[in-house]
Amino acid sequence: MPHASVSAVSRDEALRLAREFATARHADTPPCHDFSHVERVLALAERLAAEEGADLFVVRMAALLHDIGRGLEPRVGPDPDRHEELSVELARPFLEAIGLEPALTERVLRAVLEHRHRRGREPSSPEAACLYDADKLDSLGAVGVARAYLWLGEHGRSVHYPPESWAGVDPSNNATEHDSLQREWEIKLSGLKDRLYTASGRAIAAERHERMRRFLDELELEARGEA
Repeated sequence: MPHASVSAVSRDEALRLAREFATARHADTPPCHDFSHVERVLALAERLAAEEGADLFVVRMAALLHDIGRGLEPRVGPDPDRHEELSVELARPFLEAIGLEPALTERVLRAVLEHRHRRGREPSSPEAACLYDADKLDSLGAVGVARAYLWLGEHGRSVHYPPESWAGVDPSNNATEHDSLQREWEIKLSGLKDRLYTASGRAIAAERHERMRRFLDELELEARGEA
């Protein structure tokens, strides 16, 4: 983080500093949520912002900072899985230290906080909607498959699980012992294309949805020795 604040940091300099800060915060993040995830989300968010008329600077800053709290998030315990709040807690002093205008700071922080709605929040600005959709799109398609298996590998899970292995498990139960790409598709990913907030995001999601569905269909045949 910069050691001295400035009165009015340029937007290019703010983006450079945000990338530097985020890269450092992701240094020890597991592969599923490493800085390559941030770079993909940034590229998608920029594309959506251009198509949806959102503020590109706010979207870029929020995308760079949206997951910086993951390194502080406990994997187990009474209060896991709140990285969006932790990211805001880290991002606020950073943005104040580099001298970003207060109004811009609040818009960036709001987008970071609203990039997921595990606690009932929904995107309340075009910038938040672009970031939300870009983040979710990185869970679909070929990249979504690759990331799912990175996550499963991190938690000692395997390639294929039949439906009976999670039958009766509450869909809201996120315990890793029940996790699989097959279950994630059934309870969440298969419906994701219809739950995005931007028209351009939904169009991309429809293509990625089909790509992922085809993979899972082929995997099912191979797992049964039928292909």
